[in-house]
Amino acid sequence: MGKKRPLRKKIQDHFYDHPVQKNVLSGGWAFLVTAVSSFVFAFGFRAFIAPSNMDVLGSMRLVSGGVSGIAQVFIAIVELAFGHPIENNGIYDIVYSALYFGINVPVFIISWRGIGKRFAILTFINVLLVSLFTSLLRYADDSLFHPISTFIEENGGLATRALLGGICTGISSAIMFKIDASAGGIDAVAYYIALKKSVLVGKYSVFINATTITIYTLLTITDVGWGSTVAARVFVATLMSILYLFVCMFVVDSINIRNKKVKIEAISEMEDLGKILIGNLPHGATMVKGVGAFTGHDKYIFTMIVSSYEVRQTVQVIREADPHAFVDVCELKQVMGRFFLPPIR
Repeated sequence: MGKKRPLRKKIQDHFYDHPVQKNVLSGGWAFLVTAVSSFVFAFGFRAFIAPSNMDVLGSMRLVSGGVSGIAQVFIAIVELAFGHPIENNGIYDIVYSALYFGINVPVFIISWRGIGKRFAILTFINVLLVSLFTSLLRYADDSLFHPISTFIEENGGLATRALLGGICTGISSAIMFKIDASAGGIDAVAYYIALKKSVLVGKYSVFINATTITIYTLLTITDVGWGSTVAARVFVATLMSILYLFVCMFVVDSINIRNKKVKIEAISEMEDLGKILIGNLPHGATMVKGVGAFTGHDKYIFTMIVSSYEVRQTVQVIREADPHAFVDVCELKQVMGRFFLPPIR
């Protein structure tokens, strides 16, 4: 009796024979993830980062970083130039949405030419949906967001908003990275740098966003006056914005595993294990001859670097080829040299 194929293998074989169905399903799934990502960010922005009733509550807006933060910087420049804040009667949200979309246009062009067309299209759709959701969600201010922001202000204030806002933004960015796209703006730039250097993407976002926070803080303090009591509140809001960015970075690097590398070492008496590994995985391997200290038998030590999502497959290949092989897995911080990653479309 033949060996029964697992369901996952049957599905893979079906889509291999039906590429049109595979492309339609893949495109639909990518659009769904993009819509969820954009809604999560828009919800977090309206509920935690810059609620529209913060002036009533006497609190401060957080700086979200990225293109969102750059849009906030432009608004701060306009407010400083005209000498009064943009009122919260919907104008702030409209101006923010327009700036968020406009600043992302050159980023879209860079993504199209430097990363991949599918990457750029999904990123553009995400940006468009964020602008749309941010504008539409303002109609739920009285029924949803004002009660949320009021409750948070009474239970933790800025720290709670920074934590929850960072989680929302981190999830929004990370799930886009999972489908080889981005949430736009600085995410796309940081993703490009991380791919070139083969490291995690989160820290680059933090480094870039630090400049945005600094500029926004200087503009805001200049507007309220360096010697005023409000300046101290602005400084506290800046510290909470930094907390927000670190929470976002942690969430992104916990979920996005594309650039996480793992070293797998297998000790076996099977000399052909290296050829089996190379035949099943798109990576090279190194073989070292050794002798077991206890048994005195000849051993072969195979070392292979793989992406973290390939660990399970690699270990399975080793165990099927040699059930008696000794295998250890070690996470790596960075890999230098030629390492294969599936190209981004």
